[in-house]
Amino acid sequence: MGKEKILKDIQDIATDPFAYIKAKKVAGKKAIGSPLADVPAEMVHAAGFLPVTILGTNEPIVKAGAHLPDNACSLARSNLELVLNYRKDTFDGFVFPQVCDTTQHLSDIWRMTIPADFFASFLIPRQVDRKSAKTWFYRETLRLREQLSGFAGAPVTDAALRESFRFYNEVRALLRELYGHKRAFPGTISNREMFDLIRASLFMDPADLIPLLKAFKKEMTEEKEEKRLLPVVLSGIAVEPMQLLNILDDLGVNVVGDELIVGSRMIENDVSENGDPVEALTARHFAKSPYSPIRDRGTRLYDHLVTLVEQTRPAGVIYFHIKFCESQDYDLPDLKQVMREKEMPMIVLDTEYQSVTRAQTKTRLEAFVESLYGERENG
Repeated sequence: MGKEKILKDIQDIATDPFAYIKAKKVAGKKAIGSPLADVPAEMVHAAGFLPVTILGTNEPIVKAGAHLPDNACSLARSNLELVLNYRKDTFDGFVFPQVCDTTQHLSDIWRMTIPADFFASFLIPRQVDRKSAKTWFYRETLRLREQLSGFAGAPVTDAALRESFRFYNEVRALLRELYGHKRAFPGTISNREMFDLIRASLFMDPADLIPLLKAFKKEMTEEKEEKRLLPVVLSGIAVEPMQLLNILDDLGVNVVGDELIVGSRMIENDVSENGDPVEALTARHFAKSPYSPIRDRGTRLYDHLVTLVEQTRPAGVIYFHIKFCESQDYDLPDLKQVMREKEMPMIVLDTEYQSVTRAQTKTRLEAFVESLYGERENG
């Protein structure tokens, strides 16, 4: 199976995962959906279910507006619309993380309006530097384990958890290797291809994905011809719509690092296969990089981006701002100030799941990339 066929199989699922999910359900696997972020997929998988990250829809808002106002987070409205209207028969249950004010309210709306055989709230501590935070997360994970065991009709054993750890650790390791290859040999893996690979891992059973990633890796090790591309770093929560990555490819840009939730944060850090499995999941959660709703000290989010910029040495930073995301709204002024102080060019792109003006966005990106090339040429 060649590179193109492997990529097509993975990209088809990354773009529209619902045929794949339906096939798994027909084969007897129940699908458990979770919005972003930080529900431990390994726990859901170990219970015998298919963990699926819910990433919204680009289709029009029809029903979600009756529950969330127009100025609510675009991702939250889009997630609700997907399950209320377009894919209401896809999921057998939900694990709903509460990571911000909007998701806290949406959790109640979701539970009351969407019929499901299973619903569990997963309450994630937002201030991770508190002494109680790790204990809280550990107990929440234990509680989730008990709830999933009840729904499965059998206990989630330590052995099942460690097997899931091995699967997901292998997926993450393969994706990190491919990202490293992309960074070292610009142009061998496009931006869209790389993020489609990561995105597919949020929908697929790792037992299905690992052989595809291994085959793709084997193909890629033979491709080492570099192209002269402009290095950039991406920041934010998610790139949506994904066609924006195609625009970056067309403009001769190579993403050399990111701090996206649907990106490096999903594949960094593995789960220890030794000791208490719940403690291992807790340790991985607290080793993750920060994002807008989850942090410790006030400057950690900015410090993390500065460190990433220093490590990857990009020409500029592209920040994807989800419209009406309050957490990002709070962070942006300080983040822009820090980048100005570091003399790092940065552009902020406002995105909305239903109405991104791609022509306007492309024009802004073209102007930004052109300015970066100009700065590099002028030294």
